[in-house]
Amino acid sequence: MSDDSPTISAVDLFCGVGGLTHGLVRSGINVTAGVDLDPHCRYPFEANNSAPFIEQDVKDLKASDLKPYFADGKYSLLAGCAPCQPFSTYSQKGRSKKRGMDWRLVRNFGSIVADLQPDLVTMENVVQLADHEVFSEFLESLNGYSVSWAKVECTKIGIPQSRKRLVLLASKLGGHGLDLAPQFVQSPRTVRDEIGKLPPIAAGGQHPRDSLHIASSLSEINMKRIQASKPGGTWRDWDPNLIAACHRKETGSTY
Repeated sequence: MSDDSPTISAVDLFCGVGGLTHGLVRSGINVTAGVDLDPHCRYPFEANNSAPFIEQDVKDLKASDLKPYFADGKYSLLAGCAPCQPFSTYSQKGRSKKRGMDWRLVRNFGSIVADLQPDLVTMENVVQLADHEVFSEFLESLNGYSVSWAKVECTKIGIPQSRKRLVLLASKLGGHGLDLAPQFVQSPRTVRDEIGKLPPIAAGGQHPRDSLHIASSLSEINMKRIQASKPGGTWRDWDPNLIAACHRKETGSTY
């Protein structure tokens, strides 16, 4: 953003430790608050972003609670990446019990958007959300907005991870600049591109001058499994004696 760009005041709902907030701030957007119910997120959020952390459950939040945080900007932006565990491939057990609660968070976000009517809205979530009625309901809350959403492959935007996310942008200022279709990189980056220059460390070790350069401890059999793995492959590439008991069961066959 240039110095003469209009100011945008933003609030980040379900902010967690502030990853999205940090990206918004680095883009020149003035994030005035982050909201999350987890008190452990306060320190990393506030230490890495010049914005206050509000410890509150979004389901108890009202549009009137947020209006003061948009007072200083010419335009308002509401961001919300609601947890959606029912769709996660890592939360199979007890999924039906969680569905009502987690889908409600998406509905809560939509209700706040409908009541608050910010100039700009952004959200991201698991791609499976697009196939559920709760997403259709959320789109209905954006009546009057220009809306663009897409299933974004992270490797296409320079992230060295095979991961897809549903990303949505909505604007009351028109549809210019909302297109999520373009691919930003020609050659996907790999994990080696990102961390290949780091000095090697042993399993369970930590680099003495880099506290973030840590390797998990590995049992002898897990080390053999890694050594037997192929790029892009699965546990099905291993010798039978390396396959874990859980993978031999019918319930683990798709893992």
